Amino acid sequence: MLQHRAGQAGPVGTRGGGEEDGLHEAVRRAARSPQGRMALVLHLSRLPSPGPRSHHRRVARAIMEDTARRHEGQLFVLGNGDLVLLCRAVEPGQPLAARPPHGPPPPDPATLPDTLARLLRVDLPDPGRVTTVWRLENALAALAAYAAERLAEGGRTVIPPVSAGPGVAAQTGVVDALAAIAEGPVIGDLMRRQTGVLVAAGHPGGPAKALLRPLYREVTFSIAALEARIAAGGQAAADPFLFRHLAGRLDRRMLARLADAAGTGGVLDIAPGGRGAAPLHINLTVPSILSDAFARFAGLCRSLGAPLGVEVTLVEACDDAVAFGRARQVLAEAGLTLVLDGVSYLALMLARLCALRPDLVKLDWSPRLGELAADEHQLVAAALERIGVHRVVLHRAETEAALRWGMAQGVRRFQGRYMDAILAAARMRDCSHAAGCTLRQCGERSAATGPAGRAGCGAVGLLDDPAVPVDFASLAAAPVAAPSLGRAAR
Repeated sequence: MLQHRAGQAGPVGTRGGGEEDGLHEAVRRAARSPQGRMALVLHLSRLPSPGPRSHHRRVARAIMEDTARRHEGQLFVLGNGDLVLLCRAVEPGQPLAARPPHGPPPPDPATLPDTLARLLRVDLPDPGRVTTVWRLENALAALAAYAAERLAEGGRTVIPPVSAGPGVAAQTGVVDALAAIAEGPVIGDLMRRQTGVLVAAGHPGGPAKALLRPLYREVTFSIAALEARIAAGGQAAADPFLFRHLAGRLDRRMLARLADAAGTGGVLDIAPGGRGAAPLHINLTVPSILSDAFARFAGLCRSLGAPLGVEVTLVEACDDAVAFGRARQVLAEAGLTLVLDGVSYLALMLARLCALRPDLVKLDWSPRLGELAADEHQLVAAALERIGVHRVVLHRAETEAALRWGMAQGVRRFQGRYMDAILAAARMRDCSHAAGCTLRQCGERSAATGPAGRAGCGAVGLLDDPAVPVDFASLAAAPVAAPSLGRAAR
């Protein structure tokens, strides 16, 4: 087979000594002009026994080959299993290579570590350990040393085992510590609330009179706040299986907390007529919905006539279709709303989500939605039509672009920081204490569920639901609700 030439894309060479020789020679040539080039090594040899799965190799190789083609690069498949990419780096502000006529724009090579981490995270608690990135202008020596080591191995299969024991034990300890914090007596500052809204037609006169009405209030544990308590930023979700275990323990705490708050008139009161008119939504795993604890909680909801919504991620729903079917039946019998959460636009195009029979579908906003090719856009539009746009919530609507795209598709339900900021602007417009607050403070106080997070607000009653519907069009035209509004609320 032909081997890649420096600065060109072509078929990958055969495994073995030839690839190690080729890498060594490519590094030697790169030393003549290292500026603007980079190397990425995917150390599949570091994966614990039995080593990388076959799909890991196939998918990682396809991703890296595509990057090599688009960024004047070459890929080497070494005898020990490692994949080495040498290519042009994309500097800040530098445009990417030309977009193909029918497809997505080429990826920035700098994003590959995150992409490969998502691929490997199921089999490695810390997938960042298996990627190394070197900029050749300042790390050529490190790359040359690596290439020399592989050349000395002569293409032999050398897969040193990686001991997962201490890492797994440490990760288990983190999960236990986070769960213990959530099970403590004071957890108000560990929970967050966000309002889903409906952009509804207002008075006669067309879109200029569209109104923003609260649709529901989603209450969740803040993983970031939990991690901050023990200085374990980003560790909760490092292992997806342990994170699911943590989610189950948080579910039990959430149900207990809401049961305690029922009928109190507080922020977390599920009873109709409690603090705020919009119903609460909570996130639960399928095993939690099928538990005795939830059966008792569902009975409480029935006795109070509480219109609760339960959100289940698409991944969770597809993990065990039989169990999900039973969970859906439990929710239907309790008269509760089933929300399918965590739906990407790719899932929307590939799966018939209506077969899962959700009451609402939360589609995660991505800027790519506004850049889809005509055939992809038709697939998305057809999926929205099958589901029914009246049952779609555009989630993570952080920008005005998200709102505009959703409205153009007929979507009228939104959740995200941009909507939070517009609601905050409406509160400040009607609040006699607004002069002493900022838009960001108003948004953060509304998101808080405990007294500490609401401290400093002189009109706490406005934080729960606006007293009147928001005239969306007039606010959107005001300076406080300009496109920079979403950034101000972060």
